[in-house]
Amino acid sequence: MISGSVIAIADPAVTGKPIISVTVSNASDEQLSIPFQAAVDAGFTGFLTLRPEAITQPGLPFIANQPAELADGAIGHYDVYAGRIVWHDQQRLIPIFSVDSDPLVGMALLWNSRLTMDIVPDGRVTITPLPS
Repeated sequence: MISGSVIAIADPAVTGKPIISVTVSNASDEQLSIPFQAAVDAGFTGFLTLRPEAITQPGLPFIANQPAELADGAIGHYDVYAGRIVWHDQQRLIPIFSVDSDPLVGMALLWNSRLTMDIVPDGRVTITPLPS
């Protein structure tokens, strides 16, 4: 199970972001890794986004530059890197978009999982695998 909490983003808290902890490692060297906090974003269809400086720290290998549609319908072009994470107790090699914004966990990473959130300040966020 992966867990986190809902972080209030307004005062008084009327909305929040579900935040979880994730560690990304270099695909060929697990010693080169970086832990970070990422928001769960059901509107993002990819696996994961990281800031460019977070990608260079563990030296993630470049895969390609790829177009992606943003929430407003605009098309952006983003560098994509390979990274390794532990997800539901399994090592996974995933594509990571380099984006100059807060890290996001997307629907591709959440696939075959149950996401549960208590939408209150410091509410519990859990991600559990669904049975195969």
